[in-house]
Amino acid sequence: MARQHCYLANVILPFRRAAAVLGALVVLGTLTACNGAGSSQAGQAASSFAGLAKSDPSKACALLTEHTRHKVEKDAKKSCPDALGDQDLPDASAVRTIDVYGHDARVVLDQDVVFLAQFPDGWKVTAAGCKPQQHQDDPYECEISGG
Repeated sequence: MARQHCYLANVILPFRRAAAVLGALVVLGTLTACNGAGSSQAGQAASSFAGLAKSDPSKACALLTEHTRHKVEKDAKKSCPDALGDQDLPDASAVRTIDVYGHDARVVLDQDVVFLAQFPDGWKVTAAGCKPQQHQDDPYECEISGG
């Protein structure tokens, strides 16, 4: 019986080790995906939008998704650059946190939270001027949002 036990230990332990190594690789891969090269590009797009929203609204509008840009224009009944000028958006500030979830990102700035989506031509803003709320059903209230 001791031999069976040793045999089972020699078979089971390598499987347990392999499972542990595989689990560690999955966790490491997930962390890398959340903080990879895309995260710095998302942060740069969010910072650029925040800086351009007041200084060059036309360029800021180019950083919005098409859906968000149309909603901004529809809600204000003005062109996007004119509508951005009417928004109460925070001033540009430093990036504190970047969270990437597949093709979506949340960038937390010192004075703002910006949500983005990744497209073939880069990251585009889906919502900006967002402030956290206390209730879970609607965690953010945003000045600009695609819907």
